[in-house]
Amino acid sequence: MFATDQPTAPNVLFRSKFRELTSLMSQKTLWFSWLPIALICTAIASSLYWAQGTTPKSIEVMPWLIALFFVGMPHGAADLAVLQSKKSGAEALTAFFFYLLCMGVISITYVIAPGISLIGFIILSLWHFGNTETSSGGASQNLYERVATSCAKGGIVIGMPLAAWPDATASVSTELIGLTRPARAVFGLPLLDSQLFSPTQILLMGSSLLFFALCSWIIIFLHFFPYKQPKEKQQIQRSMNDFFQYSLIGILEFLVSPLFGIGIYFLIFHSWKQMPTLANHFLQPTAVTHPMRQVFVVHKAALPLLIPTWIILFLCWWALSSGLHFRDLALLSLLVYLIVTPAHEILCSWLSSQKKTT
Repeated sequence: MFATDQPTAPNVLFRSKFRELTSLMSQKTLWFSWLPIALICTAIASSLYWAQGTTPKSIEVMPWLIALFFVGMPHGAADLAVLQSKKSGAEALTAFFFYLLCMGVISITYVIAPGISLIGFIILSLWHFGNTETSSGGASQNLYERVATSCAKGGIVIGMPLAAWPDATASVSTELIGLTRPARAVFGLPLLDSQLFSPTQILLMGSSLLFFALCSWIIIFLHFFPYKQPKEKQQIQRSMNDFFQYSLIGILEFLVSPLFGIGIYFLIFHSWKQMPTLANHFLQPTAVTHPMRQVFVVHKAALPLLIPTWIILFLCWWALSSGLHFRDLALLSLLVYLIVTPAHEILCSWLSSQKKTT
């Protein structure tokens, strides 16, 4: 009757802290940190059951087909909505015009010089993959640190498939170049029947990228040595976390075909981790939103650019693929990323240098 609630206070405090921790993890850590790692580990374990270390043809294109509708392509198609959230009126229309113009120039360049375009795309991907999803806050890094981060992370993502699977990578590059034949015929250009890149050249490129990645990781770990200050200790912990995650990605890409390995990375790691950042452009700054709600908001915002992209992509698939093979659709989606990524990088660089208009 006269009992107080003091004995139960520790339990109440524990439950309160547990709810706060669970809520925090449900909003960010669990969904955007642990879930990608768990899925990559699952993919690694699954790859061990595939015969002779080869990825089944029906499986290796699945990440790219899923990315057409979920997370992958929508995260890029959100560019227009992000632009409209920061700029308005004529300024937004002008910026989007140059965005489309850049895509057009890249498309023509790829038709005329596909080999050079693929090399340029690899170099740009090093920067893009190395500076988008990072636990250390890429925006606060100087140019030297961002270059090191790009080589360290992007070198693993791009270098491992090239070094571990040179023959398969050469085959994919030949297929990608083969998609230019109808357009080259329209322009009166000679058809490119032979392989532009031999497996030996691809192996050398992949090995070089892995070497640069190793050197970059060493530089990153030694940059804050001897880790006496609290900030230095926090930085080395973040770097070790990044190294662990990208080591898992490298292991996956070593075990599976390049098309599947990079596709898994692109879908469940690169694109997925950008969902919260993209959602912040379309939500109230103080709003506490569930991760799946954030994903939904990004996909909804991407629809104005996503729908015409789908229409063009499926028309090209219908025109270029004699049997409407899903592999051709996956390769065409790769060309979309090749065309869009340079325009995306230019737009992001321009927006980061501008003040948000109201």
